[in-house]
Amino acid sequence: MSRRQLNILIAATLAVAGCAHAQAGKDLVFGTSHDENSPHFLYASAYLEQLCAESGQRCTLRSLPGLRAEAMLASGALAGEMGRIKGYILRHPDYVRLDDPFVVSHTRIFTLASKDITSWESLAKNVKTVSYKRGIFLYQQRLEALRPAILPHEVQSEAACLQMVLAGRDDACVFDDGGISADARSMLAQGHSSVSVEDLPLYIYLGKSQAALAPSLSDAARRLAARGLPAQLHRKFYEAK
Repeated sequence: MSRRQLNILIAATLAVAGCAHAQAGKDLVFGTSHDENSPHFLYASAYLEQLCAESGQRCTLRSLPGLRAEAMLASGALAGEMGRIKGYILRHPDYVRLDDPFVVSHTRIFTLASKDITSWESLAKNVKTVSYKRGIFLYQQRLEALRPAILPHEVQSEAACLQMVLAGRDDACVFDDGGISADARSMLAQGHSSVSVEDLPLYIYLGKSQAALAPSLSDAARRLAARGLPAQLHRKFYEAK
């Protein structure tokens, strides 16, 4: 091998190594549809930081509209998503879902006055017009299945959903009690929130480009659970709100 060829080989090797080092030092970005000031986001962000550190990664969480996060993960712009239900894998079979949910959300119905709403079916018996946050596919499925008894439609945020009821434009708002931002939480006192009509375990999903990380992240999640981290974070972000 000539000196020139050797120099080219060394330069190429260093370039590859430098690229790999840069990639290794890069934060993995995850998306979630929850508002940055909501308990869900604060919990998920703290949990993700610990989870990734436990498995030797660096990760950050971004609040994004649900449909945008879905599109960004499909394009590879995100490493994964946090806060999707178990059935999300049916829409994206090429993704990888971590073994266990990281939190459970509680679906409630907000109305101006107390109504006998304890299930999706009883919702249809008590109200006509219902709003819900755009991009929550499960809510869309549940509500569309109740047509024509109810008339559902999407709004931009949980706060907008609550406001539709307070303004008298809708009879009810379907919301996730952990998704309400601190700014919007005061609105809950102006009406009535039902018992949970559905509890939803929420999962972390990895895009296909990051699928190899799933075993180490799932193992890390089990270690964190054994040390009591989820319960600790739950007390901090939900019970102390």
